[in-house]
Order: sequence, then C-alpha cells, then structure tokens
Amino acid sequence: MPAFYRQSIQNAVNQQINISKSKHRTILNREAIRRVVSYCTIAAAHDLWDWGEKESTILNLKMNNAASRYVLDLDKYGTPEARKRLRERTAHLMPEEFWLPAGDLVGSEKKLRILAERRDAAKMIIRFMAESLEEMGYTPEQIEAVKKEAKANYARFLEWSKDGEEVAYNRLCRVIEDIYGVGAMVERVEEEDPVFGKPLFKKDF
Repeated sequence: MPAFYRQSIQNAVNQQINISKSKHRTILNREAIRRVVSYCTIAAAHDLWDWGEKESTILNLKMNNAASRYVLDLDKYGTPEARKRLRERTAHLMPEEFWLPAGDLVGSEKKLRILAERRDAAKMIIRFMAESLEEMGYTPEQIEAVKKEAKANYARFLEWSKDGEEVAYNRLCRVIEDIYGVGAMVERVEEEDPVFGKPLFKKDF
C-alpha cells in the first residue's frame, strides 16, 4: 500500500479516536457537574433551613425521582420534548434561569464550550431540585434562595479546586459528612486528568 494511503488511513483513525476521546470527556464533564451541583444544592438547603439528615435524604431521593422522570420522558419522547416537559413543570418555580459561575472558563473557544456543557448540565439539576422542593412544600421564593446559595457553594468549590481537585473534593466531603454524619462519601468522576482544577502532582511521563 502506498505511503500516502497508509498515512491517510492513519489520519482518519486518529481523527476518530480524538472524536471518541472528546465525546468521552464531554460525558465525564457533565456527570461531574451533575454530582457536584447536586451536593452544592443539598448543602444549600441544609444550611438555609438547618436541616437534619432526614430532610437532606428526602431531597436527595426526590431529586433522583425527578431525574428518573426526565429519563422516562427522554426514552419516550426524545431530548427536545423531554426538556420542554421539564421546563413546563418547573417554569413557575424558575422565574430566572440558573447560570453556573464560569470560574476560569473564559476566553478560548474550548473553555467556552466546556462552560456551556457545564451550565446545561447544572440547569437540569437545579430544575430537578426545584421540582423536588415544591413537592416538599417549599415556595418559589424559598427555592430561589436555594438556587443562590447553591451557586455560592459551587463558586466556593471552584476556589477550593485552585489548590487541586483532590483538595476540593476532600473539602466537599467534609461538608457532606456534616450533613449526613461521619462516613458519608462524595461520589466523583474518575478521570486521568482532573475535571476541576489542576493535578496536585505533575506527571513525569
């Protein structure tokens, strides 16, 4: 086979690998945001209303139920309709859209794309939260207060991540332990490179 064709095939393979890696990274990025924003939201409600473990657990369960309801709509109607239904269910609870703090994701096209992915994932979690808190008897005004506190919690998490992703997760874990008791764990997305912040130790290979 001529060298040109061999190189063309290799280029095509490399391009496909890069696309696959990019898609994989996007999925991990969104999943990491879902988890962190969920914790920030539960911590916000806990701090605002001096909740105990019981109330925090109920909110967590209801948010999972709201997510499951969305997934069922997703399977049945597809993404556009599922999102429309979620927006309609929560429109009266969300007079203003939730905008995740940008942190250092400004400037380059790549950073702005990552920010858009994170904000999209966060909006879903906040709508699940709003739907759940209404079921628990909370008012739109109270839900708005949780939104603001959750945003502040996430901004704090980003500040922690400047000292390394591991540091940020360890501090978040202590927050969750304060809510649920000693031994509580923070689920995190495992990836070769940090999703938030920089690695504590630079690799030599």
